Amino acid sequence: MGLAKLTAMGDDRDVTHTRAWVIAILLWLITTGITAFEIAPASVLTLVTADLGVSPTAVSWLVSVFILGMAVASLPAGLLLDRRDNRLVILITAVLFLVTTVWSAWASQTGAFYSLVVARFFSGAVNVILWTASINIVGTAFVRSRQGTSIGFLLTAIPGGFAISHTITPTMAAAIGWQQSFAVFGLWTAAWTVAFALYTRGLDVRTHTSIPTRSDFATVLSNRWVWALGGLAFAAFSLNLFFNNWLPTYLLDEFGFTLAQGGLFAAVFPAIGAVARFASGTISDRLMGGRRNPIVFGSFVVIAPLILVITAVRSVVLLVIVLVVAGFVTQMGVALLLPYVREIVDDNVAGTALSVLNLVGFGGAFLTPILTGYIIEYTGGYTMAFVYATGLAVFGIVLAWIVPE
Repeated sequence: MGLAKLTAMGDDRDVTHTRAWVIAILLWLITTGITAFEIAPASVLTLVTADLGVSPTAVSWLVSVFILGMAVASLPAGLLLDRRDNRLVILITAVLFLVTTVWSAWASQTGAFYSLVVARFFSGAVNVILWTASINIVGTAFVRSRQGTSIGFLLTAIPGGFAISHTITPTMAAAIGWQQSFAVFGLWTAAWTVAFALYTRGLDVRTHTSIPTRSDFATVLSNRWVWALGGLAFAAFSLNLFFNNWLPTYLLDEFGFTLAQGGLFAAVFPAIGAVARFASGTISDRLMGGRRNPIVFGSFVVIAPLILVITAVRSVVLLVIVLVVAGFVTQMGVALLLPYVREIVDDNVAGTALSVLNLVGFGGAFLTPILTGYIIEYTGGYTMAFVYATGLAVFGIVLAWIVPE
């Protein structure tokens, strides 16, 4: 096993591989609370529309505006994190995130829809800083030959948080009200951040030792392959949000599921995605010598026809099987984009490269729920929305074919 690059203050010993994994697990737990908060409105969409008196498309804005906040803050986040102590940034942003979740719960309870929108925008802006810092720390904690595995593990927190939200938010809605679930997920994040702070106290978790210059930043921002990987993130993130945002409602409308049943079945997609994200890094690192492109390309090739198959399925058993396969292959590609983009630039500007990928990727994730919402309302069905998703997959195939290893 390799030793981590992180060093203990006042101690020349490298942090052990085990300690690096503990850090990764704590950051995983922090991130699940954030992603559960992100998708929570979609997990109880019908309740939110009824209680706030808005349309399903308006509720989709509650998810999309969170992504918009992430997209807007992505580039500043990368520039900040390449110059500051990432551990301290995580502690500060976790506090700010808790404030925005309490704000969101209050706005929901009082029916202040536009205040809720603003609160979730700031939640997204804070989250992208915390998220990028987490990737930086995990990417530094493991030797290069294990970065795909470790970052892939951290990325399972996104579908993991989605699955948690789809599963327990309907239950919390019945017990304490869906509005309070926002604050619950904020408290979850804060509690694990305290654990992370205590565990890493006395450790130097700087992600690099040299401060990048303006020329270094300019080199990253002019790198066409960084932007090309951002385009792949646009397609992959969009597909991820498409399924997680509309799948619960699709199951209610097309199969007559209850809210709880729809959430449980919709959780299949992100749950299997969590397995795929971890598996893809391990496969890439250990079986493919660190190659990323074949898995990214293959994921888009498989998902494109499966999207159209979903619209034709009328058997619940067959639907679950298709969702398992679709969720697995989609998330395999997503997981490798982050180590992929970090590995084509110098370590001291890895945060900036991540921010470019996040900027483009989250831009797609922001647009997709809104656009598909309009398509569904305009056409009165889901077919054209799934056609749009298929187009995203085809775009991913073309771009992945062009981007070099």
